[in-house]
Amino acid sequence: MLRKHKLKTVLSLSIIPLALLGWIKSEEVRHTALLVHTDITKGYFLSGFSLQKPAWFVADKNAMFTEKSETLQINKGNWDISEPLILDGGLTIEPGAVLNFSKDSYVIVNGPLKAVGTDQMPIVFQGKDSQLWKGIYVHKAKSPSRLENIVISDTDAMASDRSELTGGVTFYRSNVSIKDTHFQNSRAEDGLNIILSEFEMVNTRFDKMWSDAIDSDYSNGVIKDGSFSNIGGDAIDFSETRGWVENPQISDVHDKGISAGENSVVSVMGGVIKSVGVAVASKDGSVVDIMETEIKDAALFGLMTYVKKSSYNLPELNAYNLFWGGAGTKASNNNWIRQNGTTLTINGQGVPEESLNVKALYRGPVMAK
Repeated sequence: MLRKHKLKTVLSLSIIPLALLGWIKSEEVRHTALLVHTDITKGYFLSGFSLQKPAWFVADKNAMFTEKSETLQINKGNWDISEPLILDGGLTIEPGAVLNFSKDSYVIVNGPLKAVGTDQMPIVFQGKDSQLWKGIYVHKAKSPSRLENIVISDTDAMASDRSELTGGVTFYRSNVSIKDTHFQNSRAEDGLNIILSEFEMVNTRFDKMWSDAIDSDYSNGVIKDGSFSNIGGDAIDFSETRGWVENPQISDVHDKGISAGENSVVSVMGGVIKSVGVAVASKDGSVVDIMETEIKDAALFGLMTYVKKSSYNLPELNAYNLFWGGAGTKASNNNWIRQNGTTLTINGQGVPEESLNVKALYRGPVMAK
């Protein structure tokens, strides 16, 4: 999540199913200025952008960069990046590029990021010698970003006196399509944070996340055929988001497989959620529909509805044709819990209400942060 910010905006929706159309509540965000130059590894110096009209100049032109109109291209090759790369304009990365980042380096793109690899020549962002680096921030791009056949490893959050992010990769007011991409080994609070944006994710894999894998705030999007494993927090965390999740494969998650909060509207279709703290939770004014999904081995509950923040309305969760614990295993009451006043239905039938000490849950071994 982006912190310490103040700017209001409302997004339109164009890339997700019509069933998800609707308004998005505005978030206050403070835009912080970007640096006007950066040093790149081995003494190469990139500067020359202005806020009005970007212009690129690379001293000692080398095989790493190609200059194009308002866009910098990183060419195929194995490159070490030892300083922050901060660009006012688009960034394109060729298939076969391998970028090795030092611990204090990162990428800020004030424009679209186009990184499209192939099966034979993926694009790799990784820490040099597997060390952590400060990740990627795509900021207020006027056209959609596209990531395909990418591996992103070893990220930590980007924090400085100019900005404080929680994502290893962050898209802020920047629509994005992500396909056939692998996020792994992130120590950030959110492996991928999407804010005030529209997104599409297809066949995207997350594993070895220290905390949440995906955190979507004030956004609209689709997550199809996503794979999540070895997640220290939530696999998918929605806040003020309208989301469609299709055929997720979620396993070995410490907290929640899918968490919908702060007036989110989420539909889940198919897939498997297993070996989790909680499979699906709807809280704080959210509405979740889940159908044809297999749920098993939840440490607390398969389904939960509860209120964490009293300023929101009561949440709702409706489940249809779920498979509990595999073929032939019957549903049982301990697969769900409905806090008093909330709505939780199984195949159209409401389940009994119960008192629930939410504060105690968040101090417990599963949901404690």
